[in-house]
Amino acid sequence: MARERGHEDAVDTEGLEATLDNVEQLTAFGTLISSLEYLAAGKSFADDDLLSWDVARTRHKALAGRVGDLLTPLMKSPGINVVFAARAAGSVVLLVPRAPAAAKTTATAVLTASNYALHLRTPYGSDGSEHISMITYTSLLASRLARSDERAQQACLHFIALQSCLSYGVAGISKLVSPVWRNGTAVRDIFRTHMYGHSRVYELLKSKPWAARLLAWVTITGETGFPLVLIAPKPVARGILASGLSFHGGNAVFMGLNRFLWAFLGTYPAVAYTSRNLGPIRGRSKSRLVARLTGSKR
Repeated sequence: MARERGHEDAVDTEGLEATLDNVEQLTAFGTLISSLEYLAAGKSFADDDLLSWDVARTRHKALAGRVGDLLTPLMKSPGINVVFAARAAGSVVLLVPRAPAAAKTTATAVLTASNYALHLRTPYGSDGSEHISMITYTSLLASRLARSDERAQQACLHFIALQSCLSYGVAGISKLVSPVWRNGTAVRDIFRTHMYGHSRVYELLKSKPWAARLLAWVTITGETGFPLVLIAPKPVARGILASGLSFHGGNAVFMGLNRFLWAFLGTYPAVAYTSRNLGPIRGRSKSRLVARLTGSKR
């Protein structure tokens, strides 16, 4: 009995380090791309442009005072470019397989802190990809600070996986309860917008309402059902991940949401790892499933 309990409680370390590395590198690659994009569009943060720091800091009372003054050198243009350059440099460090562990920990800390700083700098355009990246980097930093504790590292991977699934599930449910999503109007009109639009796709969906409804329901079904990846048999889980990759790939091509592609793709190794450790729930009790997720010994 003791051997059986010890076997169940043991951390499955197969691929643990490799999975953390994959999450780290995929997320870092996306951050590198977005940082270079921000550097190329640095004039948007100029004092006389839309994302001026003098305007942005008025959103919070604390930023309008001494705290804001202390942050001004880095938040105000051209100082903000230093932040983006640091993020690009940190991403490169994480992409180098043989970089020293201390350098990678420092780079992860820089990326984590700068993620929160940029969200404070301006919330505009801070969408789901930024939020999931914030969660991923925070979890990766925690895993690096707990390198001697395999349970803690595994918990970080599980947390990333659960947050990813939660993001998909909530997005799917929010669309499911929306009449304009169910009838295809929303997905059609998204392609009509200037920021996320695509004229050819819009004209196609406008002329063929059934195609708009089909695309809407494919999106709703895919997002709502994505969390099942954690308990699905391996072939089904792989299919769900492949459909998610196709979804984000299409969004990157037709809507310009390339940051979503890398931010969520970066969570997929953690999702696959968690799914592999949970496996199909057939023949397992609910308490055992919860025990696997929480690391409980009961």
